[in-house]
Amino acid sequence: MMSLLSLYDVLIMSSLCYKIKKMISDIDKLDTLVLKQAVRDVASKDVEKSNQAILYFKSEDFANLCSRLGINSKGIVKSVLALIDYPVISRKKISNDIAREIDKSLLSK
Repeated sequence: MMSLLSLYDVLIMSSLCYKIKKMISDIDKLDTLVLKQAVRDVASKDVEKSNQAILYFKSEDFANLCSRLGINSKGIVKSVLALIDYPVISRKKISNDIAREIDKSLLSK
């Protein structure tokens, strides 16, 4: 015979579900911040930092991050790699514009 869950059990399960949802939300925010920083790093005057960011955008880690966020990694890579052709000042402005768009579309969820 099946036993019914007590009110206490239901409350515990509800609390755990809330905590899990909050953790997922926090992870999404962290992933979004990583994405924004990587975009900014591509536009860095520091050549090594810029090169490391470019490598990150070509990595499996980046593809996994995009998958977690539910965004198209190939489109982002194409846009970010196009930044390389611009002078540093233009790259900075464009990367900041991209970061603002990331804020609008991902952090406002």
